[in-house]
Amino acid sequence: MKKRILLILMLAIQSVAFSQYINYQFYEDFLNKYVSEEGYVDYDAIYENQIDLQQVIKRFQSIDVYDNWSKNQKLSYWINTYNVYSMKLIIDNFPINSIKDVVGSFDLRFIPYNNQFISLNYIEKEIISKTLDERIHFAINCASISCPNINRTPFYGDTIEMQLDAAAKAFVNDMSKNYITKREVKLSKLFDWFSRHFLKNNESIIAYINKYSEVKIKDNAIISYLEYNWSLNSKMKFNNKAFLAVK
Repeated sequence: MKKRILLILMLAIQSVAFSQYINYQFYEDFLNKYVSEEGYVDYDAIYENQIDLQQVIKRFQSIDVYDNWSKNQKLSYWINTYNVYSMKLIIDNFPINSIKDVVGSFDLRFIPYNNQFISLNYIEKEIISKTLDERIHFAINCASISCPNINRTPFYGDTIEMQLDAAAKAFVNDMSKNYITKREVKLSKLFDWFSRHFLKNNESIIAYINKYSEVKIKDNAIISYLEYNWSLNSKMKFNNKAFLAVK
């Protein structure tokens, strides 16, 4: 009897562990095929080979999100989902110069979840942001130049802490996103729009930036915010230097 109970417990534990692990290799293969090392997306190639994106989307739709998943497992899933569906939104409306060319882009309900359709904004504001982890703003990609670059490696629950720290460091020190000197900083509008998230556990925006910046900023440094460039983060546009500062 004891052996039977032990066997049932072991099977239950294995079932929970299995339900929490998602192998995103299929997504990583897609990213390595269509995203450059610099983080630009080859939308032109995806548009010509849409079956590849359709297969990735189909795999994501086959994943059931379990209540017993860990916070990190859920967070990795939703970041990956946001990023792949932002690409789908572009391809569904291609060719365009900006995600802003799609009317109501971030509020469009086109992502199936729990027998309904949700939007990119819903994922960001109602799911991901409620984790209270400000580093998510360096991980989700809204298909635009000023957004964090999309990573060619998917996020995983067991490595997401390290991945989010790496994403924060990469974004802060990217001179195309922020201009940082000891006495003057021109920051991404992300730090302005979501300032309450970055100030949650920090005395100032500068104090937060200094956690990741290779250049340590003076406390009295002058802060300004850069105009957000909504031009498509397209590999083709990057190669042709054809970015537009779409507002």
